[in-house]
Amino acid sequence: MVPVWNDSARFGRYAPFLAKALSASGLPVRWVVSDDGSSEEEQAKLRRLVEDLRAIYSRVECLFASERSRKGGAVYRAWNSYPEADWVGFVDADGAIDPDTVLRLIRGAIEQGKDGGCVGVRRDSEEAPVKRPAGRLLSSGLFAFLVRRLTGLHFSDTQCGIKILPGRGYRAVSHKLRESGFIFDVELLLALRCHGCRIEELAIPWREMPRGKMRPLLDAWRMAAGLWRIRKRLKSGAYYTPSI
Repeated sequence: MVPVWNDSARFGRYAPFLAKALSASGLPVRWVVSDDGSSEEEQAKLRRLVEDLRAIYSRVECLFASERSRKGGAVYRAWNSYPEADWVGFVDADGAIDPDTVLRLIRGAIEQGKDGGCVGVRRDSEEAPVKRPAGRLLSSGLFAFLVRRLTGLHFSDTQCGIKILPGRGYRAVSHKLRESGFIFDVELLLALRCHGCRIEELAIPWREMPRGKMRPLLDAWRMAAGLWRIRKRLKSGAYYTPSI
């Protein structure tokens, strides 16, 4: 499971709670904090934090990068470092998703079997309350509509910040993945679906965190362009696994 490191303050508050939950769970989770080309000062903070976390949960480690590769690149770099993993996953490191939800999705993926996985979706309900500004809700719904129209991928929330996915499925499609920015989730899920993996959506509680990394106008254009690139690759058959 990979949280992507790029904000010491938010992750520093969240990480001890996740460490305690993992320690109490009994699940054999290897927790990798993947640095996305942070400064030397931030990397030093990460080293100290991970040392403290090991006193709570021993199977936590960090992976450093000399330059930025964006969110998808940081996630894939960590996953590629552990080719024996039965499942691979990531959770946003800002604390928007509580530790109990992380454990629920890990267990849900295990129940799906080694060719299945679970992804979180932000769907407001009494059981899974979602706290988001109206503007974010509207833009999220519009993006989901564009994903369906341009790619045929019928996930209600491709961008939710937690996914637990089959390791051998990921390794089978990893050479086909080209996107590393915010749009990487769409390409990843599409490639896994084309490969025949079973991915279940689970509604989760979620709350908007301040100081997010999204820049609405600029990132919206980049994501639209990324969707169009993914559509072109899909039309060319790039994501399908040839029959033997």
